Parts: sequence; structure tokens; C-alpha cells
Amino acid sequence: MLPVPSGDDAPAASPEEAQTAAAAAAALRANREAAIALPPNTDVVPLEAILENAYAQSPDVQVARSKVELGDAAITGERPLVQYNPEFWLGFGARFNQAGRNFEFQSQLDQRLEVFGERRMRIRAARRYKEQLEKELAAAQWQIYAQVHSAYNQALLAKSRAVTAAGVVAFSERLLEIARRRAAAGEISELRVRVAEGEFAQARQRKLAADLDFRIACNRLAEVAGWTKGRLLAPSGELRLPQNVGDPEAMLEQALAEHPMIQAREAAVEAAQARLAAAKRDRMPEPMVGAYFSSENEPGAAGYPTRVALATVTIPVPIFFRNQREVARAKAELSVAQAELGATQYRLGLQIRRAVESLNTAAERVRTYARDVVPRFEENLAMLERAFALGEADIIEVFVARERFMSIQSEALEAYGTYYNAILDFETMVGSTFNAAALP
Repeated sequence: MLPVPSGDDAPAASPEEAQTAAAAAAALRANREAAIALPPNTDVVPLEAILENAYAQSPDVQVARSKVELGDAAITGERPLVQYNPEFWLGFGARFNQAGRNFEFQSQLDQRLEVFGERRMRIRAARRYKEQLEKELAAAQWQIYAQVHSAYNQALLAKSRAVTAAGVVAFSERLLEIARRRAAAGEISELRVRVAEGEFAQARQRKLAADLDFRIACNRLAEVAGWTKGRLLAPSGELRLPQNVGDPEAMLEQALAEHPMIQAREAAVEAAQARLAAAKRDRMPEPMVGAYFSSENEPGAAGYPTRVALATVTIPVPIFFRNQREVARAKAELSVAQAELGATQYRLGLQIRRAVESLNTAAERVRTYARDVVPRFEENLAMLERAFALGEADIIEVFVARERFMSIQSEALEAYGTYYNAILDFETMVGSTFNAAALP
């Protein structure tokens, strides 16, 4: 059920009203266990334990964590000090002229070297890329927190609906028993009993639907949290009274400094800048150093063969190709990263103000219902039951009044649903837990 305000916020009640409300609350507690019709494979767990499991087992987090290995791979790929394999050239042939021909052998070994710090720049870019992936992992974990928190709250709300439906079933069943006793005594017609039977059947159908909604909410919570396959996950807490949050401008300043998505976008800009610097450095020529050896004899000549040994240096001339493709791509990636960062900051500026206003308005709505509606719901049902038992109200009037009370109670639960959706938007936009931002 919805929480009831205490202290100065609670409505005053007479001793008789307090006694009636206490009896109704006791009946509600007796029906609470019956409302939670969950299968035996259900785990009832607090939010903290669910979050701990979600950070380790959620599919989205596991995907983001595996992507960090791409950064490790990029760094590992730049580990060898020499980035190119040596090139070995071997030639066999003949030297010939008018005097005849003779055997000739030539060989050359070359090694390409990076002498302008290209490898160091690529390692720096790879490290920035890994930092970006780590920040994206943190952003994914934050998204999981917000989603798990929302799914947990929605499951609590579905649980409250199931409890309310169970209380209405118990109320309808008691009315049916009273109607049968009064019909047996000749106080009312059998038609009134048929009406009570129909209302009782309808209340049971609503309870079945509420139980199903609760199980679906628990299934959704298990899915988001990455819970053990084949197990259902149910929340162990209760609905709490709502709280407001502070100044939107303060929330915006905090989000721009601490939001995991902002930090991930900033890391993406830094990684793009490092890639651009590495691509520009890769435009520098890469000389090749080597050794040349040959052995030859003049055709028809007698004597010793001629052998030649040389040290060689080959320097490419960067005229046509100067890594234009990678430089242009790196510039475009930097522009995209900067645009995404600016777009995220712009959207947060608008969305945070809207989220704070929506959350505070939803909280006030829930407090109004909790102050004016919730304390009277069970009491009103008990008064209706007593009025029918004493013959002060017709059963049709009782069920009409019950539907009105149920409608108001449903509106109160819907207000809680709006409040929890606002919490999800707030936590997603601000990048901070609602509890940390809530006003005392």
C-alpha cells in the first residue's frame, strides 16, 4: 500500500475513527501475504544487492566491459619497438658479354624505421581510446543503476496494486457473506446476493490481473539486473513518501561536471584529438636502413671473383601520399565527437530543468494523495461494510461507493507511477542518485 504521512502531516482522527482504521489496517496486513502470489523460484532481494549483481552480470554492462579490451588491444598492438618486419631481397643470375657469361649473386636486407616518434603518438592515442571506453563503461553502469532503480520502484508499485486488489477481494468476500446471511434472514432479496457474487468474481479477476502485473514487473526487474536465469526477482522494500530535489541550476552544474555520459563524451574528444595528432605524425617519411652484398665474376675471365658490400639508406620522398586519408578521417571523427559533446550538454540544460520540475510536481501530487486519500481508504471500506451489515446502505450503493474509492486509490497509485518515471528521468539526466539530490 501507499505510505501514510506521520506527525504534523497526518490528518486528525477521532478515537472511534482511529479504532476503525486500525481494524481495517490489521485486515489489510492479514491479506498482504495473499496478495504476493509468486512462484517458488522467486528471490526477494533488497535494492542494494540487486544493484551489486547488476553491475557484475547485466548484459549491457558486460558488453561495455568487453569493449574496454579493444583499448587494451590497441595499446598491445603498438608494443613492438620496431613496427615493420625486415625485407630481404635475393637475386641469382648471370653476367655475360662477348667474352661469355658467368654466375652472379646479389642480396640485400632492409629495415624500415620510425624515427619521428610516430609509435609514441599512436600509443598515446590508444591509451586515450581505452580511457574513452572505460568512461563509456561507467556511463553504461550508470544507465543500469537508473534502469534497475526504476524497475525496482515499478515492481514496488505493482506490489502495492496487488495488495490493494487483495484487500478489495477480502472486502467483497465479506460483503457476500453478509448478503447471504441477510438474504437467509429475509432482510434482502436473492438478487442482492447475485450482485454481491458478481462483484466478488470481478474483484477476484482484478486481483489475478494485479498479480500478473506484479510478476511481469518482477520479471522485468530480473532482466534489467541480469539475475540468474530461471529465477524471478521481487523487491523486498515498500513504497516511500516522496521527496523534492533542489535548484535546477545546481543540478545542471553538477551534471556538467560529474555526469558519466558527459565524461564519456569528453574522453571521446580527447581520444579523437590524440588520433588526429598521431595521424599527422604518421605523415613523416620512414627511412629504410640495410646492407647489400654481391658476388660476381667477369665472363671468360680467370681469377678471383669480385665481392661488393654496401650499407644502404633509403628515404621516401613524401610528395604524393602524406597520410591524407587517415588525417581527414581523424579530423572528421574529432568534429563528430565535439558535436556530440555539445549536443549532450545542450540537451542536459533543457532536460534537467524539465526533470526537476516534473519530479517536484509529481512528489507534491503523491503527498496530497498520501495526506488526503490513503489514510481513509481502508477506513472507508470498513465503514461501507458496517453500513451494509446494519442495513443502513443498499448493496448497490455500497459497490458504487467502493468503485469511487477504488478510482481515487488508483489515481493515487498512478501518481506514484508518474513520480517514479520522473525519478528515472532525473537520475538519467543528472547522473546522480535521487537520494543524494533529495532535499531533507
